[in-house]
Formats: sequence, C-alpha cells, structure tokens
Amino acid sequence: MTLGAGFRYLMSSVARSDQAGRTSDPLTAYYTAEGTPPGRFLGAGLTGLGAGRGIERGAIVTEEHLWRMLGMLQDPVTGAPLGRPVGAGSAAYIDAAGKTRKGRKPVAGFDLTFSVPKSVSVAWALADDATRARFYAAHQRALQFVIGYAERQVFATRTGRGGVVSQDVRGVVAAAFDHWDSRSGDPQLHTHVVVLNRVQAASDGGWRTLDSKALFRAAVGLSELYNGVLADLLTAELGVAWDAQRRARSTEPKWEIAGVPQALREEFSMRTSQIEAVKEDLIASFVTSHGRQPTSTEVLKLRQRATLETRPDKDLRPLSQLVTGWRRRAQQYVGAEPEAWVAGLAGRNDLPLLRASDLAEEILADAARVAVDKVAAKRATFTRANLLAEVLRQVAGVRFADPGERVTVAEHVTHLALEQVVRLTPEDVGIELLPEGLRRPDGASRLRPRDAIQYTTTTLLEAEERLLAASRQVDGPCVDTGVAAGVAAGPLPGRDHPLSAEQADAVCRIAGSGRVVDLLVGPAGTGKSTTMAGVRAVWEAQHGPGSVVGLAPSAAAAHVLAEAVGVPTENTAKWLIETTRQPERKAILARLRARLDRASPSLRTRALVREAHRTTDEMERWGLRAGQLVIIDEASMTGTLELDQITTLARDAGAKVLLVGDWAQLSPVSAGGAFKLLATDRDDTPELLDVRR
Repeated sequence: MTLGAGFRYLMSSVARSDQAGRTSDPLTAYYTAEGTPPGRFLGAGLTGLGAGRGIERGAIVTEEHLWRMLGMLQDPVTGAPLGRPVGAGSAAYIDAAGKTRKGRKPVAGFDLTFSVPKSVSVAWALADDATRARFYAAHQRALQFVIGYAERQVFATRTGRGGVVSQDVRGVVAAAFDHWDSRSGDPQLHTHVVVLNRVQAASDGGWRTLDSKALFRAAVGLSELYNGVLADLLTAELGVAWDAQRRARSTEPKWEIAGVPQALREEFSMRTSQIEAVKEDLIASFVTSHGRQPTSTEVLKLRQRATLETRPDKDLRPLSQLVTGWRRRAQQYVGAEPEAWVAGLAGRNDLPLLRASDLAEEILADAARVAVDKVAAKRATFTRANLLAEVLRQVAGVRFADPGERVTVAEHVTHLALEQVVRLTPEDVGIELLPEGLRRPDGASRLRPRDAIQYTTTTLLEAEERLLAASRQVDGPCVDTGVAAGVAAGPLPGRDHPLSAEQADAVCRIAGSGRVVDLLVGPAGTGKSTTMAGVRAVWEAQHGPGSVVGLAPSAAAAHVLAEAVGVPTENTAKWLIETTRQPERKAILARLRARLDRASPSLRTRALVREAHRTTDEMERWGLRAGQLVIIDEASMTGTLELDQITTLARDAGAKVLLVGDWAQLSPVSAGGAFKLLATDRDDTPELLDVRR
C-alpha cells in the first residue's frame, strides 16, 4: 500500500454510529452498528510506540491513528516519524523506449487479507448469535497465530550499507479491519490486516522498513497455515468435518466444511460469478483482436481487469440486516430454520486431533517426497518457503490438537524435503569468522536473507543435461544443402510471398544442421510462422509428406500453429499422455493379428480388421518414426521435463525436434527455463531479428 493508499477505503467501511459506545455488549455493538467495527491494533511491535509507553493490543484504531500510519509513516500516538522522514517519492520519467512512467511512491504498508473459506462464511452468516461469535473467534485466533508466527519466522528488516544485513524484528505494528460481506452483498467474513512498513530491528531498536521480499516469499505459506489453523480451531470448537473440493482455476483442492452444499456456496458467490462472466467477455474480445487464446498469465490480468470493472461501491448496512437477507436467500437450500441447519454441521468430525508425536517418520518422509515432486513440477528452482507452502497443503486434511503442532510437523517435513533436493546457492564460507552480530542463533549468516537459498532436483538437472546433449548432437536427420537452398529460394505452398533472406538462412541452417534438438528464436512479429512453413516445405521435400509434426503448449496455440504451417498439431500435454498408451496399443495390435491369423472370413473378422486398422492409425498418429521433424511452437512456455520427454522419444525414433519461441517472453506454468538454456548454450542459434508487423 503506497503512502495514503487504502486509508479512505478502510475508514469508510467502519461503523458509522456511536452505538459501540452505548452498549456494554460488544456482540450487540457490532451486530447492530451500520458498517463494520472500528479497526484494532495488533502485533508485538506495538510496545515500541507512544514514546516507549506502547499501545495495548486490541485498542481502537482512530482515523487520526490510521492517517499517521498510512499517510505519514508516523507513530500513531505521538506523530513522531518512525525512522527516516518520508519523502514525496520519485517523479514521473521517460524510459529508454520513450514511454512515460509513473514515479515510485513510498510504501506505507502491506495488506494481508485473511478470508475464511466460503463454507465457513455461509455457516457463520446463518448461525445463531452465540455460534456466530464462536466462528468469528476462531477466525481471529487463527490470524493472530499466523501474525505471531510470521513475526518469529518471516518478518525481517535490513541494516548496514545497502541493506546487506538481514535482521530479526521486535514485532510488527498492524491494524486489523473486519469486513462481513463481499461487494455483491454475499457473506464473506474477512479481515484486512494492514502491516505498517516500519519495524524495530531486534539488534538496535532502530525503526526501518520491512524486508518485502521475505514477506512475498512467505505469502503462500502463511495463507496455507491460516487455512489449516482455522480448520483445526473450528473442529476443536464445534466438531465440524472438512471435505476436499475441486477448484475452478487450480488443481489444488480447497477444504470446505462438510455438509455445506455446493449450490448454497454458489448462491453466496455472486461476486465471483460476475467477475467470471466479464472475464469470459474480455477473453472473447482478446481472441478477436489477437487471433489466439490468451495465455494463463494474460487470463489472470484479464480477470484482474474484470474485478475492477465490476467493483460496485460498498453498501454499508448493519450485520443484523445482512443476516436477515442471507437467511431469506438460504431457505431454499437449508429450509426455514437456518440456525438449526448450522447446528447440524457440528459433531461430524471423525478424525483424531493429532500431535506431532502421533505421526510416524515414514509417513512424514512420504509427505516430504510428494512435496518435492509437486514443487519441482512447477518450478525449476525453488526456496524453502516454496517447500513449506506445499508441505502445509499436504497436511491440510489432517486435524491437529493445537496450531503449534501443525507448525512443528510442517517444519519437520520441510526439513526432510530439503534433504532430498540439490542446493544451487553456494555454501557460505568463513561464517565462523563473522562477528556474533552477523550470525543467527542457528549459526547461519545474516548476510543472506532468510529463505533466500535456491534449490532444484536431480531429476531436473538430469533432464537439462539430456537436452543439452541432444542439442549438441549432430547425427540426427537432416536435409541436403542443395535441396534446402532450392526450396527456400522459391515460393512457399499457399503463400504469395517468398522467404526473406534472413528467414531462408534460418530455414537452411535448421534443416541441414543434423542437430537432434534445434532452435528458432525470434520475438513477436519477426515471421516465425512463415519460417516454420519454410522449414516444413524444405523438410517434406526430402523426407516426404507427413514427415512434419506440430506441438504447442495449449490447444489454442496448437490451432494457430496448424493453420500457419499446415501440419497436424496437438497440445503437448495430450500428445505425451497419448504416447504413454503406445505399449498398450502395440499389445492390442499383437492380439488382434494373432486372432486374425486363425480367423475365417466372417462379419466378426471384418470387425477385427477394422479395429486393427484403427489401432494402427492411432499408433502412427501418436508415435514418431525415423526422419520426422517435430516442431514445438511457443517452446519457452513448455516445461523442461515435457521437452525432455519429447526429445527422448524423438531421439529413440531417429527424429529431430525444433523448438520455436522467444525465451524473453512468458515462462511456462511448469518448471521451465530449458529454452533459454539451449539458446544461450551455442553461439550460432538461428534467430530472426527483423520485425515485419
């Protein structure tokens, strides 16, 4: 949150009346007041405010307090600057490309939003007052536990020249603002925890900025920890059970309270439905204007745009009024007595509440292996924070007797996972010579930020080695120089213009290199599609029709490649899945041929012949043969392990692989980086530079 940002939003949503001061019952106060309760202070760093007198945790955050914090980076009590006085930020400037860029504004804080799962919001909204308070209390305990954990393990600051020394902090100064609903009026219990971008270093008590990189690395893990702790607390408090549910845009399951039907969750997810509808319209417009489907990153940006375009103004109403409306909407799903329905969700848990000592080491070792495999499938390199987040996902379905037990298990499994990976960051040398102030309690150097060490797996390193070896191997299929030059100099089939000199040179170099893995690099607009069409024409001139196969990382990209080059093209994931069935097809074909050898002419024999032909066609479609060329478009978006699998199949069959793309563009969803690795491994990589559109 930049200086001043978020101030009005947070203050405009709090209770409008003075009802909180007219009653001694806080439950009644927040239930009847218009809007949401005033913010409250939290964090161990509160003790350093007010000229050393401190601020009590849970104290009300006034408008003046919040303005001093987010608008001036000052002590909310005294108004004294916390650390160096804040400047106005940098002015707008013109970059090297001639574009006007906005100047950077000082960062005042970070908004950590703790939002309960939709099923919890639904149960909380429909429960009686006492049960609703128990849901709310569990939510507050969970977020406070996570903030406390982060103060010990995540939050840090930097000291020394250039901020080279990573220092622990005495705690954070934060303000928590509860919200009851989404902007569409659906129940959505969530709390904005605004963490001030000023902390006291544990070493000298000086006020400095937070290390935002450390916070960013840990964000996913903190989210998973909150979800797990909340589930533990609600199970212990109410006895609710949990079910793993599929997500619409992720392969990771989400955990919802058992017994809350999907239809009811969707009824109270109107905001999500609105965003998704507008997002689909934006995707359709994108396809029309770009001639292709957007990538996953572009889809995310379109969804962010849809979120802003559909954002209505906040409608501030008392929680009592909101509850009345929610109960009316829920009756068609839960009947006329929503409170009784919520009561029926309790007592369903049949899982034991475990402690760390209850789990066998073999089970934890298995969880560590799964965590490593899942992280390595998504990232070529990763940190301990990435592993911890995945470990917390692996134990999400386990119920623990105490939040601390969940942390103990997660950190132990993460330690086991680190024993299975390869450290890429060099070991620190001469730590024993560092002054005590530059060493952590565990002996590690403070000159390296916490969780900044990079790791990978031997599986990925071996895949990269095989790709490099294939790229350097020059005994693969090729095209005679004369044939390649003759075809490249003439008109291409179905095109009214010949290849440019640059394109023709790239085509001839690729076709005649003999490399098992070759590359064509070029940014958008340089004519990669035309060049690939030239490669196809040259290759088929010597190896015959059907000798070129196309692959792309998405169905949309495969369709574009098929139209541009004119060859059968498939999604890489589907192609790899189908290739795993080749042994099965081979066995089926062998059985069919054995039966046909003994068969007499009949209708059944004809059916067997048709099945044999169909199986043979499938084997040819999903297999490779000697002399074929496999073109993989958008190769920078294809994962390293996928490229290794395809290359291995091609090399075994005596085929060649051509990777086409731009390593400076989008990276793959899975672990990637191989395209750039191969492109920079040689000094003669075919590359297109002339932009033609």
